[in-house]
Amino acid sequence: MQHSHGQKFIEAKHPLPLVDIKITKDAREGYNLQIITKNFKFVPEQVNKANTSNEGHAHLYINGKKNRIYSEWYHISKDQLSQPLNQIRVTLNSNDHSEYVVSSRPIESIGVIKLE
Repeated sequence: MQHSHGQKFIEAKHPLPLVDIKITKDAREGYNLQIITKNFKFVPEQVNKANTSNEGHAHLYINGKKNRIYSEWYHISKDQLSQPLNQIRVTLNSNDHSEYVVSSRPIESIGVIKLE
């Protein structure tokens, strides 16, 4: 399955992977992002290789700017946050970077970081 702008999508298989995020202020600087998954395995060593159901990596979008994530934790530095309200979006992606979807809807979690 493929949509416009070159973004590819792949229909997730059962048991369906799930993602949630938890954002906490770092004691020193910035924020710590925890990516909580179910029925999904991070396999950074398989990036750009053949797809296997329910494994891959995540894409983190901070105000639309993409970063690849290969594990459950990521530090967001203050210089990555350019607005008073910053949108944080995490998607689950297969080894070939296709976004996992269920009935054409992305498996994603969205949050906001409000600068103080």
